[in-house]
Amino acid sequence: MISLDGEQHRLYRRAESRAYSRSHFAANVRPARKVAAAYLAPFQAGDDFPVTAFCKSVITEQLARIVVGGTARPYLDDLLKFIQTALMVTVTKQLPRLVLHSPAYQQSKARVLQMVENLIAEHRAHSPEETGRSPDLLDDVLADAKIHPELWGERDLRLAGLSAFIAGIDTAANSLAFVLYRLHKHPEYLPDIRAEVDAAFRHGTPSAEQLAQCKHLLHFVMETMRVHPIAPAMNRTLTQDIEFGGYHLKAGTNLIIGTTVSHGLERFYRDHETFDSTRFAAPRSEHRQPGAYVPFGVGAHTCAGSGMAEGLIMLNAAAILHTLDCTLPATYTLKETARPTPSPDAKLVLKVGQVRHAAVSLLA
Repeated sequence: MISLDGEQHRLYRRAESRAYSRSHFAANVRPARKVAAAYLAPFQAGDDFPVTAFCKSVITEQLARIVVGGTARPYLDDLLKFIQTALMVTVTKQLPRLVLHSPAYQQSKARVLQMVENLIAEHRAHSPEETGRSPDLLDDVLADAKIHPELWGERDLRLAGLSAFIAGIDTAANSLAFVLYRLHKHPEYLPDIRAEVDAAFRHGTPSAEQLAQCKHLLHFVMETMRVHPIAPAMNRTLTQDIEFGGYHLKAGTNLIIGTTVSHGLERFYRDHETFDSTRFAAPRSEHRQPGAYVPFGVGAHTCAGSGMAEGLIMLNAAAILHTLDCTLPATYTLKETARPTPSPDAKLVLKVGQVRHAAVSLLA
């Protein structure tokens, strides 16, 4: 879906979008909460909280559960090895193609593909109507394959199944990691955010609608994605000659389009180098200008999973703040890595000061 344009792109997008939508997240908040609770339960006062590893684990598992009806826990190391290596070779060109022939990569690839094939076989054997479960991504694409069989070979079905894991490992998880870094880098925001999060949890875990009403947290997440966009650019190929910025560009030219350049322009964001989540609150609402805020891309290729991603980031950030009181070591300096999308490095480790509420409270 990502690499195609025109009618083919629209057909794939139509088939796959529902399972990544905000409404699908809203209908599956409870299983997502259960995953967050399971991952938060082991932490005690004095423990280290490894931010990037936690975020990749919890969000990948949540997407596995609610998007493809599986589990990522037994395969997480293989998923990381296979998906990140493949993307760094074929998309960002950070690694040579020779890496794809290494025994470690081939072993991880085989295990991951077998897992996805097993999920597809399970969905084929047991439909939502038979089991009473809600349809997920694999149900949707299998149904679409009956209408458009020319679009859905076995390889295409595997890629669709893998997309949920790719989304967890390299997009939403990295955004959540940056949110956790910024929350503890700017603790002056924590009292207001914690107050609204605790209020939302007062009568049980909040719904998607209640999470969306946590405006302090929402604006903080938005400012984090302004400063740390996970998809700062997109690659496209010109289909016709154009004039742009005084340059003549010919059809067939490969372009890197800096979609989030606007995030750092003073004409949109006052004191744009300053982290300030209040810029998104009324009456400032600096993001409400055409082209000013595009963390999920723009145009026909706007991220189909933006609603799901924002929901999971909000849910997990709220769950962590409600459950744990953490601090950022004063000696830590942010270092970003790209494997292939930007992420805080593995040295970002928070210190758990106390357990504010037992993780089991997330299941209320």
